[in-house]
Formats: sequence, C-alpha cells, structure tokens
Amino acid sequence: MSWLLERMARAVARTPTLVLLALLAVTVVLGGFATQQTTDTDLTSFAPDSDLARAFERVEDEFSGGGARVQVIIDAGEGEQVLSPAGLAAADAIAGAVRAEESIDLAAGGRGVASFGSPVFGALEAQGLDPADASPDEIAAAAELAYEDPRAAQALDLLSGEPGGARAGLVVIELDPSLDDAEAAEDQLAVAEVIATVVADTSELEIDAFSQAILADQLQGQSQEEMPRLLGVSLLLIVGILAFQYRSVSDVVLGFLGLIVTIMWMFGLGVLLGPDFLGVVGPFTQISTAVPVLLVGLGIDYAIHLTSRYREEQNHGVEPDRASAVAVRAVGGALVLATITTVVGFLTNVVSPLPPMADFGIFTAVGVVSAFLVMALLIPAARHVLDARPRGQAKVQRRRERVMANEAAGRTAQASGLSAVMGRTAAFAEHIPRITLAVAAVVTVAAGAAATQIETSFSQDDFIPEDSEPGMVLDKVDRLFGGDLTEQTYVIVDGDITDPQALDALEQAEAELADAEYVRSSGGAAEVTSPLSLLRQLADQDPAFAAAAADLGFDPAGGLADGADPDALFELARESAPAFSAQVIGDDSASALLSIATNAGQDDAQAAADAIDSAVAPLRDAGLETVVVSQFLVFDEVLDAMTDSQTQGIAITLVAALALLIAYYWVVARKPLLGAITMVPSVAVVGWILGTMVLLDISFNVLTAMVASIGIGIGVPYGIHVTHRFLEDRRRHDTVDEAVRQTLTHTGGAMAGSAATTAAGFGVLVFASLEPLRQFGLIVALTIVYSLVAAVLIQPACLKLWGEWRTRKGDVGEMPDEKQRHAPTAVGSGVPS
Repeated sequence: MSWLLERMARAVARTPTLVLLALLAVTVVLGGFATQQTTDTDLTSFAPDSDLARAFERVEDEFSGGGARVQVIIDAGEGEQVLSPAGLAAADAIAGAVRAEESIDLAAGGRGVASFGSPVFGALEAQGLDPADASPDEIAAAAELAYEDPRAAQALDLLSGEPGGARAGLVVIELDPSLDDAEAAEDQLAVAEVIATVVADTSELEIDAFSQAILADQLQGQSQEEMPRLLGVSLLLIVGILAFQYRSVSDVVLGFLGLIVTIMWMFGLGVLLGPDFLGVVGPFTQISTAVPVLLVGLGIDYAIHLTSRYREEQNHGVEPDRASAVAVRAVGGALVLATITTVVGFLTNVVSPLPPMADFGIFTAVGVVSAFLVMALLIPAARHVLDARPRGQAKVQRRRERVMANEAAGRTAQASGLSAVMGRTAAFAEHIPRITLAVAAVVTVAAGAAATQIETSFSQDDFIPEDSEPGMVLDKVDRLFGGDLTEQTYVIVDGDITDPQALDALEQAEAELADAEYVRSSGGAAEVTSPLSLLRQLADQDPAFAAAAADLGFDPAGGLADGADPDALFELARESAPAFSAQVIGDDSASALLSIATNAGQDDAQAAADAIDSAVAPLRDAGLETVVVSQFLVFDEVLDAMTDSQTQGIAITLVAALALLIAYYWVVARKPLLGAITMVPSVAVVGWILGTMVLLDISFNVLTAMVASIGIGIGVPYGIHVTHRFLEDRRRHDTVDEAVRQTLTHTGGAMAGSAATTAAGFGVLVFASLEPLRQFGLIVALTIVYSLVAAVLIQPACLKLWGEWRTRKGDVGEMPDEKQRHAPTAVGSGVPS
C-alpha cells in the first residue's frame, strides 16, 4: 500500500500534467466502450441456475422461435356497447391497417389478426347486410347468431362480457413466430404506430395497444422525460451543498468531473467484462442502477477528503506540489483501506444464486477501484496545476500570511461550516460515551428485531406507475378481461410423441385441462396449443393439408384413426407451417410443448401449475416426462432465492469486512480491536435501515434489495476515515478528548459534506413516478444519513473508551511539540502506534 501511495504522491507532485493526460486517455478509451452499454429489463434474467429456470430457457430456446402478440383494446366506455357500428368499424380499421402495413410480419394463415368483430362481420354478410350501414339492432341480432356458432367460441374471449352487453373488445395481432426478439420488438412498435393512426380518426372510443415491447418503450419514454428533471434538481442541490462546503468553483467542478469519469470507467469496464467481450459478467440489469448511486457516494467522499486535506495543508502555507503529495500520502492510506474493504465486501455477492446480484458485486468492485484511482489522481493533480498558476500562487500566499498572522497573535485557525458543526458532536463522546453507546445499542437491537419482519417482492408491476398510460392499460386489461390474455403456462413433454399411445394420452390431457382451475377455455375446450391442436388448426385453415392429413389417418373432429402415421403427419405439418410447428414439436419428435392460456397471475401461479400438473397425468402414465413452467413460477423462485440470500449476503459481507479490518489493524498497528470499532457504523446502519424499511412498509425488491450492501459500502469507509484520522490526531495531541474533537472537526466535516451532497442528490428520487425508485431514493438517502450519524456519534464514543483503556495500560502515544502538531503522516508509516 505504501509503495502505491508513494508513487501516486510523486506523480501528482512532479508530473501533474502527465497524470491528467493519462486519465484523459484512459477515459476516452473506456468511454468508447461505455457507449455500448445496454440494460436487460427482462426479470427472468434474475432466475437462479435451477431446474425450473433451465426448463423456462428450453421453452424460449427450443420452442418459441421468437414472435409475439399485441393486444388492442377497443373500449366503448362505461355503460356503452362495443358491438356497435363505431366499435365494429374501429375493429375493421385496425385489422385492415395492420394487414396493409408491409413492414409488419404477421403469423401465417388466419392467426395473424383475431378480432372480436370477425364472427359478427361474417353473420352480417351472410344476411346480405353491409357492416358499415347496419343498425345497432341488426348488429345485436347478428352477434347473437354469430356467437352461438361453436367455431366463434374463441372470439368470445375477446369480449369483456356477454355479446349483449360487452363494453370492450380485443383485436389480437400475432406476429410471425420465426422472428427473433429484436425483430419482434420492432414489429410490435410498428403495430403501435399503425394503431395510433386509427386512434387519431376515432373520437368516441378509447383504443390502446399493449404488448411487452410497447410497454417497455412507453416506460423508457416516460423515464427519458422524467430523469432530466430529477437529475436537474439533484444537480442544483449537489452544487449548492458543495459550494457551501468548498466555497470554491474549481473544487465543485473537479468533484463532479471525477464522478463523471468514475461512472464512465465503471460502465466501460463493465462492457469489457460483459458477454460481448470477456464474458465474466452478464449484461447490466435493473439492479445495476444501484451501482452509480454507490459510486457517487464513495466518489464524493474520496474527493472531499482529498480536497479537505489538501486545503488543510495549504492553510499552513504548504506549496501546491507538496500539499498534493501530502493529501495522497495522508488520506490515501484510509482511502486504500476503504477501497479494499468495500471491494472485498461487495465481491462476496458472487456467491449469490441470482446472476444479476452476483454481477452487481463485480460491477461495484470495479467501480470502487475506479473511484479510488480517479479521485486520488485527478483531485490532487488538478489542484496542483490550478494552484501553481500565478492566481493560484497568490491565493497560497494569502493563506500563508493569514496563518502567520494567527500564529503571531497566538491564535489557531477556527473551524467553520460543517466542520464546526461536526466538531461539536464530540461532546457526546467526551462527556457521555457510555450513555451514547447504550442508546445506540437499544435502537440497533430494536431495529434488528423489526427487520426480521421485512418482506420481499418481485414483480414487473412494481416498475409500472399506476397513474401512467401503461399502468392504466394494464389495469384495464385486468379489469375488463380478467388479466393478460397472453399469459401462458407451459408443459414440456419429453419422449416419443409419435407413439399413438402418447398421442391418445395427449388428447386425454387436453380434455382434462378444460376443467383445470385457472385454465382459459373456449366452447368447453381448453385453450391449448399442442401437436394435436397444430394438426387441427392447419386442417381447418388449409383444405389441401386437410386432404393430405386425412390420407395419413387424421380427422380434425375424430382425431387419429387406427393405423394413422404420426411421423408422416408431423413431417407434413413441418412442411406446411415450419415456424408454427417449431413452437410445439421438438427436434426428431422427441419432445413437445403444450402452451396453455391461463389467468392465474403471479399470486396464483403455483396453484395453476399444480392444477395443470394433475391434468397432464395421462402423459406420465403413458411413459412420457412432463415439466410445468411459466414466467411467474420463475419469478416465485427468484423471490424465494432473494429472501434466502439477503441474510446470508449481509452476514458474509459484514464478516468479510470485519476480518479484513481486524487483520489490517493487527498487522499494521498491533491493535486488532480497532478493526471491530471501525465496523461499528456499518453494523448499526444495517440494523437501522432494515428496521426503517419495516416501519415504512418498504419491501425488498430488485432495487431496495441492495440497500444493506450500500449501507456497508458507505458505512465502512466512514468508519475507516474516523479511525485513521483519530490515530493520527492521537499522536499529535495530548488527550483523547482533543484527538476526538479534531477528528470530528476535520474528517467529520468532510464526511458531513459528502453525506449531505449524496443524500440530497439521491433523495430527489422520492419525486420519481416509479414506486420502487421513490423507495430506493428515500432508503439510500436515509442510509447515508444513518452512516454519518453512526460515524460521528457511536464510533467516537467507542474510540474515546478505547483510547482511555489504552492510556490506562500505559499507551499514551507521543507527546507532540509544536513542529509535530501539523506534521503529515510519514510515508510508509501506516497507522501510527
């Protein structure tokens, strides 16, 4: 550590311009990689490495082949009827506009567009009536007749109620299943644009398009509108607090510049470590948004401590080159230790069963190292360059004259601003250390007990504001149609599906599914896509296929005849509809997929899976293997893993940081107890913040799940800074009380500036529209405030008692003379004994 700090100190003192140019070069390179950063918003990326997660991957990789659906809601409004001239005209306009758009790749056959109005159009045309000129009574009569036909049973699901009083209807647009994810997303957005042109011509109806890609695009657009406003307010707050702390424009600018460079380095290195390059980590996810928050907290902390020490040296007349070197040497030891401890703590996340959380630990570790290197080089080197100019030298001279005048008058410089406020908190440690620790212990134990009641949530709905357009559309889908009609639960079937006995079992399973709870049905039959439904649908749509299938022993109404040739039937299906066949039939017909329309939602996903598993028992009786899986089941598994990993992750992080600190202070200073004392703020903060989450009814989600790690990440450096400066001041001053007071005045003031800046900046997130983001902003702000309180009240009380205990043992330290009082810590000395 001393070797590294010595070379960094020499570099900023002797060649500051070269240091700045080197930082610029690295930033340009990493910035180029940072522009390639993308975020994976699919919550299934959180799935642990489990049988269920691997089964869901099989569904996506082996059977889905891409594609997607867009649901278009036509809402006539409360008390109105969608089966009206206007409603049918809107449905017809939407279907026609989508079919006419050449850039949209629809599924083949009649699956491309399914409309609630199709049966009614057919009934009207059969009566010789023009749908555009039909009266409401004629439409009502045609609808009653049309929906009695069993073939229109599936269209009934596209109405929000009975035909005689349906308020809303759906037009479902199914894209070509051969599209990959990117192409399908592009087509979904193209559908939304087409629908928007229809909406512009319709005033009496509400028309909304919904799909995962459209939802993601709307949320991203809302975020792009909202974030500049929030960041603008955050920027003003941070500038104001830093200006109060520094009273120097250049110090404020350098602090912000360091943060920007740090975050750019983190994103650039994250891309290099990502799947497109080294493959060490996966892509950035929603949980990775916590990394810049932590880096801002640590980066500002590093910058303020370096700047404060630099200016402290200059206040005693030290020249810029020497002041920059002293800042690195004196503060750098604490910064290196804080960096190592924080990195080790966050790297313990790699044991998490959830890949994004493991990646979070790596991203944070990379960012923390980047923050140390950037700030420890940029701040002192830039200050050296700026203050070496004639204007800077004049300021240095004025500071020297003020110090000399004070010394001549027998006065010492007085602390001001946040430093003065923090200095006054020393009274707690000086006069009532035991009472302070007793109160803190009671609060921590009570908060820790409350923390056992904290809940965990994992749902995509958490990231959709209820009052936003996507939120209102989702609410409408749920309220009018009983949930998302694209919800699917899957059954993977492994075994020879060409065996006639297996196909008989499949037919029996489909009949059982019609009565299973949470399974959607039409006309008494379950809505299931399977190898048999594939054959039936192709036969209904294509007379040539029906004739060829009949020759091979298949009848859509009667099923397989004795002596049928399943191998030839499935080969015929592959030739007629390869993309559709790939969705239900595996390679070599050794597996199959049943896609079952369900309405369980996340809350009842397991109950639906149990009901489906019972219904497909005939397949297992026929010697086939079955696995029931859905996206919601994966979410539930992630939820369980998050719950199980929280306590384990917090414990591992705390133990790892504690062991490192005890080892460090034992090796360097033969004072291992200081390692435990240094961890006091972190332990207290974790308990306080978890207890606060329970009191505020905030659960763990993909963002707040990292709050304990952030508490440790911020609390550990605060504790290290206090301990490091206390040992230095204990060597300089005669009494423990004076050492505590000076520590809180200088280091405490720097920490207060860092805490105020970071807490205010991210507290602005409480005005965000997303509830998890609001909760995250509040919890992070409270975590930072708690870390400061623990570092300036609890830890000094511990150091006070420890210092008195050491004094009673005869370890009173050096008795400083006037020259030693302001002497910087010698390079290589580590922590004074």
